[in-house]
Amino acid sequence: MKRLDAIALLGTSPILFQPLCAQAQSSAIRLGAAINDSYAEPYFAADSGFFTRAGLNVDITTFPSAPAMIAAVIGNAIDVGTADVIQLGNAYNHGVGLAFFAGAGLYTSTAPATFLCVAKDSPVRTAKDLEGKTVAVVALTSISTMTVREWIRENGADPALVTFFEIPFSSMVPALTRGTTAAALIGEPFISVSKGDVRLLADAQHVIAKSFYISALFASRDWLARNTDAARRLRDSLYQTARWANAHQADTAAILSKYTKLDVDRIRAMTRARFATSLDPRLMQPVLDFAFKNGALDKPVNAAALIAPIAP
Repeated sequence: MKRLDAIALLGTSPILFQPLCAQAQSSAIRLGAAINDSYAEPYFAADSGFFTRAGLNVDITTFPSAPAMIAAVIGNAIDVGTADVIQLGNAYNHGVGLAFFAGAGLYTSTAPATFLCVAKDSPVRTAKDLEGKTVAVVALTSISTMTVREWIRENGADPALVTFFEIPFSSMVPALTRGTTAAALIGEPFISVSKGDVRLLADAQHVIAKSFYISALFASRDWLARNTDAARRLRDSLYQTARWANAHQADTAAILSKYTKLDVDRIRAMTRARFATSLDPRLMQPVLDFAFKNGALDKPVNAAALIAPIAP
């Protein structure tokens, strides 16, 4: 399979959008996930038996982005999803009753898994070169857009002269190679599978902090109040998964290869995502403060207000 065909398959295959059931003997939890490595922890939990051992019956449905999961939770199509802090901060500011209850993907400046990329033969070399051009992000109101804007500003260019538009990760590399976008903030495994087609321009996310949550698990506050025990067991099983996944990246590469249809050796060679084993407001607040400062939030948000405590 050609690289670009494989990338397109990640966003279009009907098989990937079928619910994946972890066989267990408890009430079902409808869980949203995405194939991006930072959002793929639920697949690792299902395939490695962590959900089953926790007595959970989990139906996983693949989504193209976090905003799609937020809409699905609000519309009661799923129970639990994964989103970034800014997205839930905006929901909170507009009175939407959603809350985080578990940490998920982690950004660390020592091992970034998301980069601002350009086509291999692109003339773009600096932030200034992006003025008057377009940049693709997976969600417009998100960490993605905010970090790229700030990286452009910090590197002497004007982000107001750059146009941002939203497309799935699976469509970014084809858009770069066609020349329909000048740059894109792309996450793994899409970068590694396209090494012959793209060039890394910058680790834009370091402008926020050395470490923060890329994503965290959320649900409606009503669902969490009615399903506290299930939420606690889901949280604990995912934290067990995180500890295992962080220490066994070769094994998780095989699982990611199964769902993405990408070569397992290529996945093993890429920088892999790290996963959280707690939900710490201190890894959320810098993102929220940065978002408000840069206009991605219309009001300040206290990180603790976005968390629904689940008993140990």
